Amino acid sequence: MDVAAMTGSLAACAVMAAAAAVTGWRIDAASRRDAGADDYFWIAFGGIVVIAGGGVAAATMSGAGALLAVLTGVGACAAAAAWAWRRHAQRARAARESAHSAAWGELRRHDAIIRQWADYDVDPAKAIRYPAMHDPGHPAARPVVRALRAAGDEGNPESGGRRDGRDLQRYADAVARLERTFDAAERELGELGTRRPARHREASGRF
Repeated sequence: MDVAAMTGSLAACAVMAAAAAVTGWRIDAASRRDAGADDYFWIAFGGIVVIAGGGVAAATMSGAGALLAVLTGVGACAAAAAWAWRRHAQRARAARESAHSAAWGELRRHDAIIRQWADYDVDPAKAIRYPAMHDPGHPAARPVVRALRAAGDEGNPESGGRRDGRDLQRYADAVARLERTFDAAERELGELGTRRPARHREASGRF
């Protein structure tokens, strides 16, 4: 093999390696933005065309260049694909861990509201002072019961809850609505509780 052919083969192989690296980088970028199947196809197609062209150019220069082109093409494509796949798997694992952590956070918020709501039934003082909190027919308690049911449905894995980001967002929204509804019920029933003794004292003073 003369020097010119060797230099040409090496240059073609360098182009193939660079094309594989750029293709892997573009596939990784498409994965980051959650691109569609068409995007992956055209990125891979463009990379394969450039790599194949470089391989043909290297192969026509000498027999050894053909072997070098095959090894370079296969090795560069395999390395780029492995790198892009590893990056995708790392992002997917990080997303799962983040979603798992967020789900546990929403579960803790949900459980905290349920415990507060249960206190109005198991705490004798609260049960006597605010009996309406567990009355589904009371205007203040009725939204709490509906919000509790909605949050329970969204947070139940058997009903499909928290399977992906959208499900987790719906569960978080349901828990937030439950918190707001429960706070509003506590304020309304608390105001009723503080007004009743005053009316009772006024009524007692007239006799």
